[in-house]
Order: sequence, then C-alpha cells, then structure tokens
Amino acid sequence: MSQDSWNDYVRMPFTVGVYLAVNAVPDASVVVDGPDCLFFKAEFVHGTHDLHSTLLDATSRHRVIHTVADTNNVIVDREGVLTDLLRRVASEPDVGVVLVTALPMAAITGSQYDRLARLVRSETGKPVLEVAAKSLQGDWLDGYAEVLAALASGLDLAPDPMDEDAVAVVGLLLDRTEADNLANVLELKRLLEGGLGLRVASVWPSNQGVARLSRAATARTVVSLPYGRKAARILARRTGAALVEADVPLGLRGTAAFLRAVAGATGRQGPCEDLIRAEEEACAPLLGRASDRVLRGRRIGFVGDPYLAPRLAEFVADLGAVPAGHVSTQYPPPDDPGWPGAEALATGAVDLCLTTTLGTEVLGRRRIPHVDFGFPSYGRHALATAPTLGYRGALWLAQMLADEVVFQEDLRRFGLMPQAGGPFSAARGA
Repeated sequence: MSQDSWNDYVRMPFTVGVYLAVNAVPDASVVVDGPDCLFFKAEFVHGTHDLHSTLLDATSRHRVIHTVADTNNVIVDREGVLTDLLRRVASEPDVGVVLVTALPMAAITGSQYDRLARLVRSETGKPVLEVAAKSLQGDWLDGYAEVLAALASGLDLAPDPMDEDAVAVVGLLLDRTEADNLANVLELKRLLEGGLGLRVASVWPSNQGVARLSRAATARTVVSLPYGRKAARILARRTGAALVEADVPLGLRGTAAFLRAVAGATGRQGPCEDLIRAEEEACAPLLGRASDRVLRGRRIGFVGDPYLAPRLAEFVADLGAVPAGHVSTQYPPPDDPGWPGAEALATGAVDLCLTTTLGTEVLGRRRIPHVDFGFPSYGRHALATAPTLGYRGALWLAQMLADEVVFQEDLRRFGLMPQAGGPFSAARGA
C-alpha cells in the first residue's frame, strides 16, 4: 500500500488544523464563512481527541462559529450579516481574539474579510484577524500554521521592554489540552529556564490566552519550531528579536540539538553542555534496560506527523529497535531518510506501529499491532503528566514502547489478535 493510498485514510483537512490551533488558545474564537458542516469538524478535536477541549459548549457559547453560507445565499451580499456576527463575537467579555476565515465556496464571492476585521477591531478594541483561506491548497498542518501566523501578524504586543535573557518559543504543536501536551510545555520551560538560565516569556501556543502570547514581545530571541516557522519569522520581524530555527526536541539527540541551537543563539554553550551531559547520564540506565530487555531488534512503524518522523526514527534506533516504515499525515509527504517508506506497513513486517487513530483501520485489517499516538488519538488520553518532548519525554516514550511490545507478545501467546488502543482498552476487548 503506497503513501498515496494511505493518504485517503490519514490526511486531515485545513479547517481541522485551524480548530486545533484555536483550541490551544483558550480566549480565541473563530468565525468561518461557510456551511454548517464546518461546525461538526470541531468534533475531530472536542471530546474525542481532547477531553478538556472548550471549542464547543453545552450552552451554545461555542468558540467555533459559522455563517451558514450555502448554495442559495452564498451569491448574495452577506457582508452586513458577517460584520454583525464578528461584532457580536468580539463583544463577548471572555473573547480575547476573533479569527475569521472561509471555505473557498464563500471566499470566491469577494467578501473582504480583512477589511471587515479592521472595521470590527476599530469598533470593539479587540483584535479581529483574518486567517488565509487555503483549504484547497493545504492540510491540517497548514491550517494550524496559518492561525499562528495570523496571531503573529495582528496581536497587540506587550509594551514592556525586551529582556536579554528572555526567549519566546513559537510553533509548538499543542494538539490538545490534556496532560501530555501541557507536560511538553513544562518540559521546555524546565530545560530552558532551569537548565540554560533563560526566561521563557511565552510559548506559542500553550493553552494560555492572548495576554500571555503578547509577552513574546519581551523576548530577545524567538525560537522557531517547525509547526510555526512563518509565525516565528513574522514575530521576530515585528519585535526585532533574533530568530533561531530549531527542530522538534524529541528523543536524546533531538533534545540535545534543540538545546544547542538555543544556547548558540543566547551565548549559553557552557551550561548547555553541562545540562545535556547530566540529563543523558540520568536517562542512560533507564533507557538501556528498556532497550536490552524489550526493544532491541523490534521493528517499529509510525503513521503520523512528518515533523516528528525524523527524530522519532533516530530515537527508535537509539533504543536498539529498527525504524521499519513511516506513513506521513502530510501530503505530499516530505523526504525522510530515517524511515524506509510505507512498504513494511503493507506487508506486515512490523512488530509495533505508533499511529494516529485514523491509521488504525488499515493496520487492523493487516493485523499489525498498533497503539494510538499523535493527532488524532481517540483511544489514548493523558490524565497525568506524560510528556513526549525533552528528556522526560524520551523516558515516557521508551516506557510506552516497551509496555506495548510486551503486551502484544502476551496477546500472541494467548492466541489473541492484536488490538488498537493500548494495553488497558485492548485487555478489556479481549
């Protein structure tokens, strides 16, 4: 089964990425010019992937609002209705920013969303920002990135002076507000503040409102992560901060590369090497036991995020396992020399596959053992701290891999079919 065939199952649309980013900024709302089916796309996130999501509300104070444009009314002048809707959303006291975007069927009628946004902003004093309508050109990662770019372009920035020791991290993937993603924010702060002696002015996004996002203006250095490269460039240009592009801090080598990139830009190379040495020495015996007793030689697959894929392949190899095959949730998929492609997932030559929930149907038909990981993940949630980034994330990932490999061996020993959803849900199913 080729990457092109997989694409029908695992690719998520642009609008879902928009909702994902809005979900990560608790005082943001989005108005989408389009039909009511847009409302139900929020359910890809709310209450399914993210049990803590506030996108939808039982009293109808939703953070996702649509204009109910359809084939009958889309051709008439709707700017008055749209302006009134934006005005009403912006007037809500708990709304810090209003985003407006559209489906192509509405955008082609010529509504000037940026002009309407400026008008409502001048009336209400709230930032009202257009998100480029690119649902025909992009996918969920593009939608997520465009929301961050709109915020970087149009948010009012804190007036406080720059702090030479402050950094803003722009472009973290906060795909839900459960304890795994929030733990990633804490891990970044632990390493940058406790390890390098920096001050983290803001993380974009981090389940904090626009007031905290605006504190990025006090950072002398903007650290760009892959999910928000465009936003980081815009923000650095607006504030005059130095810009450093870093990779996702996943696994030992990925985290070390991230820290060295930040340390090189902030003059903290000495403390950085001390930090890396101490953290790796603490991790080594724990990871070594997982490798020697369970993971060495295991063939691991991955269906998911292309920005994670290179560092995940690296970490799998560091654990003594074999990166056996990768299917990207972005299309067209980027070149990834760390993984040999999708062929192993077609033939079943994999001992365990980390996959988004959307990949489980194909893997289940092939009887490939798999566990939910990444976005969307409907079968695995995080009630307690469970980072995937940084050194603490490396330990958690190794534990998850080892636990799941052992569990799948037990299933085979007792003649049970491999199942999705991790050890607890699989045991119930058995």
